[in-house]
Amino acid sequence: MKKVLLTSIITIAVSTLLYIYKSPYWYYTGVFGVWLLFAYLSSLKGNKTTLNLNKKQFIYLYISLSIFGILIELIGRAVLNWWHYPRTSPIITNIAIVFLYPIILISFIEMYNFIISSIKKPLVATLLSVVAGIIIWEVPNIYSKDWIYTLPYNSLEILNINVIIILGWFILILGPRYIANMLNLKEIIKIKR
Repeated sequence: MKKVLLTSIITIAVSTLLYIYKSPYWYYTGVFGVWLLFAYLSSLKGNKTTLNLNKKQFIYLYISLSIFGILIELIGRAVLNWWHYPRTSPIITNIAIVFLYPIILISFIEMYNFIISSIKKPLVATLLSVVAGIIIWEVPNIYSKDWIYTLPYNSLEILNINVIIILGWFILILGPRYIANMLNLKEIIKIKR
């Protein structure tokens, strides 16, 4: 697992450099680093991680989360027009959604598992996972503007982030765990307490 930690640190460092140099691709490398970091941290708590899944299980989870991510994008972006990605071409954006959305959703499983192992209270772990997700992804986006929110009829914000988007983070945190449960991947949703 030390290789996982080293890889996560290098990937997060590359993502940070891309962010500093205003590259719209910082997010693409960051999802891998965050996933590996939380998988490593979760394993320190004695949890099985998505890295422990066999190839078939991982592929099922990956495809299911890809579909979940596509549905989120179709509803939020195509139907409701709540956000868009002004800094990347539509082709790059759509390819990234299909291939990278599952990775960030997997990272949310690992993040929740690590937090719940530390706190042991599901509601608090969910809230802290939402806060962590917002700090890791939404706060940097306030400055980089890699995705822009355009929610009509609601201007209520916390830290320049629309409250509807903050509430949407509960779907991002809980949805992947629900999908893993439906796929009967109990080893990654069974938490050491």
